[in-house]
Amino acid sequence: MSLESILVSSIMTKKVIVQTDNQTIQAICNTMYENKIGNILIIRNSVAQNSINQDKIVGIITERDVVRIVGSFDPTLYNLPVREIMSKPIISITPTCSLKDAMETMQLKNIRRLPVIEPEGKLVGIITSRDIFKIIIKNQDTMSTFISSNLVPLSGELYERFIQYWSDEILHKTR
Repeated sequence: MSLESILVSSIMTKKVIVQTDNQTIQAICNTMYENKIGNILIIRNSVAQNSINQDKIVGIITERDVVRIVGSFDPTLYNLPVREIMSKPIISITPTCSLKDAMETMQLKNIRRLPVIEPEGKLVGIITSRDIFKIIIKNQDTMSTFISSNLVPLSGELYERFIQYWSDEILHKTR
């Protein structure tokens, strides 16, 4: 099984939590905490959650964004609507793309998460670098392809995250 043969749709998380762009960072953090997730997709306030489409997903708030905001020591940021502080524009992928496509996009854009959006604009999931790493580690052929490919430079951030994830998984299983 190669990275090119595994579709994003086969490993993506289908339940995606979204919030509106008028929420505060505190409300977003609370949602992340309650759902034990590291990101929230942001939609325009005027959009009903059952009719989300690509042009209505306007950004994303990630753990990285939260650290950046809290680390700035500017308490005025805590009450701003997230539309003022979210990461944008949104970078997405389609369900029929391969894991290789997803990894290349993540590497090129230096991101860890990709919303999965059908060509007609419907949000159907999200895929993270951790999702991909789990598949790579579970399958020896995929692991060989990943290590021997030029897809991820040995000094790149994605490769470093993979090594960290792999180490954490090995250490976790041996404890």
